[in-house]
Amino acid sequence: MSDYLEGYGVGDEQRERKRKRIVIGLIVLVVAGVSLFAFFHNFLEERAGKRFLEGLRSRDYQSAYRMWGCTEQTPCRDYTFDRFMKDWGPQGTYSDPAKISYGEVDACGGGVVLGIVYPGADPAGLYVDRSTKVLSFAPWPRCPGRHWNFKSAWQNLFGNPAPPPPPGQ
Repeated sequence: MSDYLEGYGVGDEQRERKRKRIVIGLIVLVVAGVSLFAFFHNFLEERAGKRFLEGLRSRDYQSAYRMWGCTEQTPCRDYTFDRFMKDWGPQGTYSDPAKISYGEVDACGGGVVLGIVYPGADPAGLYVDRSTKVLSFAPWPRCPGRHWNFKSAWQNLFGNPAPPPPPGQ
């Protein structure tokens, strides 16, 4: 008689464990998917901005200018190469080494605004079109509306804290 009741409820426990594993697995998948989307949503556009800045650092101004969609076959009417060099060339406004400020990368409709930080100049904004990856000056410093800054929130939570200011400042 003890063998008869020994397996009583074992199937229910196994089903309950299986349900918990499925629910936990789905939650992990959703969190991982949202995290990957948040961190890599603008990856290609950020990479285009980095390639542009690398072209400027290596003084390959022709390839950097082509990233603006300006070529010999289709020249830019309103942004000539001379004007480009006044902005981005060795004696230009944005001639110092720059970097993309990750707290200021915003998705705006059909493109992404990349905040570019320069040591000797005001911050600039680059607009990268999502479909063509063509660069231009951003019409706004940041996209209009509310912003979700997952990367800056992540860096604030888990990144290295900012160094303290020097004494006397």
